[in-house]
Formats: sequence, C-alpha cells, structure tokens
Amino acid sequence: MPISDIGSYVSVMDEFLAHWEDVNTELGGGAATDLKLQGNYTRALFLADRDAIDAAITGLIGLENIRELGGQNRDTAKLALTGRLTQFRAILRALLPGTSYAGAAPLVPPFSSAESKFLNPFDDMANLWSKINADTIPGFTGPLLIGTYTLALFQTDLAAMRGAFSTITVAENDERIAREQRDALLPLARERIVQYRSMVEGILGPTDPLTMALPDLTPPPGSTPSAVLLAGGWNAGLGQAVFNWPPSTAATLAGYQLRMSPGSTYDAASATVIGNIPPGTTTISTAEGLAASGDVASFKLFVQLTTGNEAGSNTVTITRP
Repeated sequence: MPISDIGSYVSVMDEFLAHWEDVNTELGGGAATDLKLQGNYTRALFLADRDAIDAAITGLIGLENIRELGGQNRDTAKLALTGRLTQFRAILRALLPGTSYAGAAPLVPPFSSAESKFLNPFDDMANLWSKINADTIPGFTGPLLIGTYTLALFQTDLAAMRGAFSTITVAENDERIAREQRDALLPLARERIVQYRSMVEGILGPTDPLTMALPDLTPPPGSTPSAVLLAGGWNAGLGQAVFNWPPSTAATLAGYQLRMSPGSTYDAASATVIGNIPPGTTTISTAEGLAASGDVASFKLFVQLTTGNEAGSNTVTITRP
C-alpha cells in the first residue's frame, strides 16, 4: 500500500525493508555487495529511521493521552469551583444582605473561558472572603463558612486548579514539539524511498522481477475515489460522537478510515486514525478527542481503495456539551 497519511509511513517502510532484504540477497548477500544509497546509506540505517518514526508516532499518542487526561482533571476542578462560587454568592446574599460584600461577589465565569478570564473571579472570591473574615460586621460572626468548607480549603483548591491549567499548557507544548520532531523525520524517509526505487531500477534494470515488484510510494494516477458526505453530532445517551455517511460506490473499495484532529479546524498533520471501517458499514461512534465538556475535535472520513488511493470527506467539528 502506498503512503496515504502519517500513520501509513511505518507499514510502507516495512514493505521496502522486506524488498531491500530480497535485493541484498540477489546482489550477493554480503555487506560489500548490499545495496547502498547516497552517503553509504544502508538497509540497517533505513530500519533505524523506520523505528524512529514508529517511536515518534507512538510517543505522540501518549502525549495526546496525557493532554486529554489533564483536560479532564482541569474540567473536574473547574466544575467543583464554579459550584463553590455559586454557593459563595448565595451565602453572601443570605448572611450579609445590605452590605457592600453582597454586591461585590464576582460572577460565575463561563465554563469555556480562557485561563486568565476563568481564574480572575476566583482570585476575587478568595480576596473578598479574606476581607470578610478579617472585618467586623454587625450581626455576623466570622469566619465565613460554606457548610464546613473554609477559606483555606478554597485556597488549596484554587491553587490545584491553577496547577491543572499549567499542566495542560505544558502538555500542549510537549505535544507540539513532539509533532514537529515527528514531522521532520517524514520527508527524509520519503526521499530515501525515492532514491531506493531509482537505485533498484538502475542496478537490476527495469524488467527484473525485483524491479517489477517494487512497493508503491504513491497511489496510481487516475483512480481517486469520490468522497462521501460525513454527518455527525454528539449523542448524550451514548456519551460519544456518532457519525454516518452514504456508502461509497467505488468498485475497488477497501473500506473507510475516520481521522480526528483536536480543535475546531481539521489539521492533517495532527490527525490520528480513530477507526478503520469495512465496506458495508456506514456508521461509527467515538469519544476520542472529546473526553471532557468543552472539548472540540474535527473529523474526516476517508474512502480508501485497494490501490491505496483515498479521498477525504467534509470536516465535521464536534463540541462536547
């Protein structure tokens, strides 16, 4: 199969590694006779590059999981503290009516607010709570409590939420760097494959069986399938996004592949394969990229042929409620 996306690099390189081994055997089977590319580049070096790409792809998946888990932890903390702020506002109205404190309580921020805009009301809440505890207020005996929940506990929870935001920032940065490092490896491997195909034909000739059996790097021309129209939305009952599409009419249909990239814009460089769907199936559900409320992910469905050609659908962007 030719290279169709980032995830296909390893399997395509495996095909070339197997072919290279056959060529080396044909040429004599010794280090002196083995096929070498520009710069004395050997099959062993190509294998090392393949392993580096595999490790980079796998490592990036791990970093994506860390980011998603961090997002869940952050959102859990956000949900808990927004509840505390709602309680705080109600307590001030009940215990300190007519005072400046009741009117000074910060508003609950929208859940999807950026970090600074989300944290500011809670910093205000901590400051206001501290002033109330230190003040002498007629008809009120401090310290102010929300049930048994104290200012000290709130400050601890606020620090933890700030740390959760920081963890996400670090995870996103680590993921971005890892993606750039992965992407830097791909064109080098592709160039070596191009060199290898030319070298085999140059050494063995165009009609040699091994030349004729060279794996494909790119799909054959003129056989790109028609894309299908992807539809999808969040299913609260399943807790997953559900997608469906009309069946492809391609005669050489191999199946479908759903890919996802985080965020509101589909990015092929950051997209990962969510699932491979056989012909005859026209629906799939997933929560990938949508682990917590407010998460946004963009999806495309690819029609894939037995020749390796493919066509991507329209983008469907899902926001988890």
